[in-house]
Amino acid sequence: MKKNKNTYRYIVVIISLLFILPTNTVAQYDLGFYSMRAVPQTNQLNPAFIPDYKFHFGLPTFSSTLTGFGTSGPHYNQMFMVTPGDSLGINNNGILDNIGSSNNINNKNINQWLYGGMKWNDFYFSISIGDVTDVNAQYSDKLVQLLLKGNSQFIGEKVSLNPIELKAIHYREYAMGVSWDLNSNLNIGIKAKALFGKAVINTEQMNFELLTTEDYYNLEVKSNFIVNTSIPEIVGDSATDWMDYTFSDANFGLGFDFGATYNIDDLWSVSASILDVGYIDFDRYQKTYTSNTEFTYKGIDAIPFIELNDDERETRINEIKDSLIDLFEVEESNQNFRVPLTAKMYLGADYNFNNKVTLGALVRLEFFKGIVRPSFTASYYRTLGENFSISASYTMINRSYLNFGLGLVANFEPFQFYIATDNIIGVVAPEMVKYANIHVGINFVFKNDIIRLPMINL
Repeated sequence: MKKNKNTYRYIVVIISLLFILPTNTVAQYDLGFYSMRAVPQTNQLNPAFIPDYKFHFGLPTFSSTLTGFGTSGPHYNQMFMVTPGDSLGINNNGILDNIGSSNNINNKNINQWLYGGMKWNDFYFSISIGDVTDVNAQYSDKLVQLLLKGNSQFIGEKVSLNPIELKAIHYREYAMGVSWDLNSNLNIGIKAKALFGKAVINTEQMNFELLTTEDYYNLEVKSNFIVNTSIPEIVGDSATDWMDYTFSDANFGLGFDFGATYNIDDLWSVSASILDVGYIDFDRYQKTYTSNTEFTYKGIDAIPFIELNDDERETRINEIKDSLIDLFEVEESNQNFRVPLTAKMYLGADYNFNNKVTLGALVRLEFFKGIVRPSFTASYYRTLGENFSISASYTMINRSYLNFGLGLVANFEPFQFYIATDNIIGVVAPEMVKYANIHVGINFVFKNDIIRLPMINL
């Protein structure tokens, strides 16, 4: 087996940053957007939704852009504080007071390069091409306590640092969907997606146990982990060509979305969808790191550091880092591996107050490595004349209960512009919130077969 300490350091740094920086680590949220049925892209959240247009297409590269982050742990202002001298310091108490036994960090960015759809009899067909970057992590309070306060607090106690989970992935998605208007009450839909993985870091297995002995305070460590990666070279003579990275047909996978809507009567309707059921097989740039060992760490003798200059001290620190890596007896291999997608379920109910106003309720469940993450959204959607519609929403998510969203759709056929967020405060002050997102796009929509252009008199 081959070992590469620089690669280990790279992965460790990424994982560490994800655990301590909540603002940059989608799930596919878009919770208030679910009710904005005037926008064709709501079909992305439930493939049974049929837009009220004969055909439509998104402005290439500006069809749909979604970015969002969330954390159930502390937000930025709780993690950092201004210290004397106007420098930025870590707020240990702010962090420790705002974590639970299990905490998540997530970020998702979706850039839809192409999207279009059309109706034909009782069917609606759609196609899309987009890039998805999805980062999901789960960490325990014990891990944070160890990082901030050291192991002295756990003397004589065997401590498990689980859960420690990470999936950071970038992939290209080619999707084709069909919706079927079965009758006046029931619609069903399915979407099939060809996926091409670009890069990934995924913890297939992650178990760490620590014991600080009561006599000499030695640290007994037990590790058992499997980390799969596919990371192209970014810099240097062997760096991966950008075109090769973007359009490579390696790392192939499949995904499926399923959905249904049902009109109970003229006032009530319900809907359900399951998204991202699938996987990606990685067979390019693939590396797997495994460790299954136990060792005792006796600490570092600080006295020899006193007489060293800065360069010598840095050299000695690097030597200590290498020795610590060696203790974990990490083995590297190059076998192919499979990474499942992060599946989501949406369950919605709508009440048509009148022909202009719809009230909605939505439960969303996300399934990440055996952990279920729930959220709830209440929404208000209203049409304003022929050209505008607005939405307002309230969301409970990530142990956060002050998320108020807004949305706007402007329709001047064939031009459509839309923008939506689940937390308006997060758009203007992301450092103050645990959850924020924004979704914006431009479409061309046509309710009739014939495009009529205005006459110009010369």
